Amino acid sequence: KQWYQRRVAITAGMAKKKEKTAAKEETVQAVEGELDDEDVGDDNSPEAYSVTGDFAADFNEICKRSELNAVTLKQRSLTPINQGTEVAEGTPVTYVTKEKFEYLKPCIEVEPDEEIKSSIKSLYIKGWKVNAPLLNVLTLAAPQSLTTISLWRCGLDKDSLEALVNMLSKHVVTTLNLDGNPQCAGHFQLLLNEECTLTSLSLRSNKITCNDIIPFAEALANNKSITSLSLHNNAVGDLGTMHIAKGLRMNRVLLTLNLSGNNITDSGSKHMSDILTSLTLTHEEIVARRTLISENKTSLASDEPPTTPGGRNKDRPGSNSRTGSHTALDKKGKGGASGKGSKKQEKAEKPGTKDGRKSDMGNKGKDDKRKAHSRAGGADGKSKSKIKGTAGKKYQEEKEQEPDVVEFQNPLLEGNLSETDGKIIVPGNYALTCLNLNNNEICDLGISYLYKAIHFQDNRTMKRGIRGLLRLTLKNNKFDNEHRHAVELADLMVRRDPFYEQPLIEEDQSNITANT
Repeated sequence: KQWYQRRVAITAGMAKKKEKTAAKEETVQAVEGELDDEDVGDDNSPEAYSVTGDFAADFNEICKRSELNAVTLKQRSLTPINQGTEVAEGTPVTYVTKEKFEYLKPCIEVEPDEEIKSSIKSLYIKGWKVNAPLLNVLTLAAPQSLTTISLWRCGLDKDSLEALVNMLSKHVVTTLNLDGNPQCAGHFQLLLNEECTLTSLSLRSNKITCNDIIPFAEALANNKSITSLSLHNNAVGDLGTMHIAKGLRMNRVLLTLNLSGNNITDSGSKHMSDILTSLTLTHEEIVARRTLISENKTSLASDEPPTTPGGRNKDRPGSNSRTGSHTALDKKGKGGASGKGSKKQEKAEKPGTKDGRKSDMGNKGKDDKRKAHSRAGGADGKSKSKIKGTAGKKYQEEKEQEPDVVEFQNPLLEGNLSETDGKIIVPGNYALTCLNLNNNEICDLGISYLYKAIHFQDNRTMKRGIRGLLRLTLKNNKFDNEHRHAVELADLMVRRDPFYEQPLIEEDQSNITANT
């Protein structure tokens, strides 16, 4: 009996040991399986994917790894003829039939790159919700050739806007359209960071109020890239226009500004007119001006080579730090005190010069060769020379008509300034060339403000190529079109238009008809 009890105890202990070892093995296998799953997850993560350059394949693969539903990609606004498909004779090509509800399905329209067909240069999304995860996928899949992004009525919020800013920081995007996204009205200043590469920004129909525009205008003052800005159909008002005008005091990059449909009255018109004429520097701007001047002086002083107490440069030997006549003699060679040897050497080297002036004998051989060449050409040579001459004149005329590209310096360093009653006055914003104030509430008083500003710019003497505002549109406002300042402003802006052609006088027209 004792033996039997002992045997039972031994078998029970062995069974317990087996259970413990089995449990340990199961735990080890579970841990190893979890580690394997983590390794597989790291390999299949969206960040681990290497882009191939084919946007469609990259986008679908990254969507799959991010566990997002793939969105249909299609080429933007191409007719069957542009797509290269064969169309039977007699069938209409002005429209394309599509399946039911296809317009309601989410899709991304892309415009392929001209050089690399599998890559894209433009991306358009309109009419459906775009969230931050999808923008992160586009950030990973988009190629470096992407330059244009349009997100029209996509329901963007602050998180998705931050994801878009991250996307812009990794690509050189120059054109951005965010029309119809009112939930981001107070956060658009995030786009105007130090890494901004945008040149054209459209923020139409976003319900931007005067409070929303304050941080945006502050960021606009320091922006160095945007040349075209559209704020059409918002609620900026006169107060918001005042903040935009403050932002344009020191901005010399923005060329085109659209403020149509923003409930702007005569007060807002005055704010915009004031920055077009002249600016009185504030205390903070005067301090900043002095700081910039001192920094420029120190930089110029550091660029100059160090000099000895005697006035000679340390980098040059003493023989080179003489007056102009001595240096000229040293360069020409040793010719005695009178310099006769150097003069003889000059005459020997340049037989076609006399007393430092070119003579007609030096170019005589070249002229003879040109005449002989023209004679050998015969009539064909003459006709070709005539064609080249007329073409050269036309090219020269077109070159003269082209506007010069002028780079504006920092307005705080403007040299054309004046000082009255202890106040420093500098020229206003002459960089803004196009201003759209359509569909506002500007009356006769506001037109008078604008006329005085444009008249001031027209009579102001500035650098060559700087003319100020060239186009001003004021349709659908509340001023009288027959008002004196309205008529004079219209005539003034017509003459300031860069494509304006002065009408011919009656005598010139009669001469033209007689010649024809």
